[in-house]
Amino acid sequence: MKLRNLLPLLLLAVLMPVAGCKKGPDKLIAKTWKVTTVMSKGTFDEATFQPLKDQLMKVEMTFKDNKYSISVDGNVIETGTYAVEGSKIVVTTEEGMKMDAVVTKETLTLDNPDFMTTLQPK
Repeated sequence: MKLRNLLPLLLLAVLMPVAGCKKGPDKLIAKTWKVTTVMSKGTFDEATFQPLKDQLMKVEMTFKDNKYSISVDGNVIETGTYAVEGSKIVVTTEEGMKMDAVVTKETLTLDNPDFMTTLQPK
């Protein structure tokens, strides 16, 4: 399975409000984030999961001016938009899939049925 096919799964985020902060979620997310942890939820066997995890650990997400991009080794492989709606950040992929992200000053958490992914500011 190609990394590009996994990105919509990676981006299925938790439907939880953004943790309270003084800066506001739009200010917190506007930076580059590096994947630091990928945990399987048991939907893949270890032999399948490990190569996927190795690829996902190379992912960086940059959020700026209501747009995001996902890159691996400096090559952009996915783009989309994001918006702050109330206390949530709603990310919309190229394919139009909408999802929410949980962001604090130290972490950005993405959750989907297959993976729990944590990113930290680069």
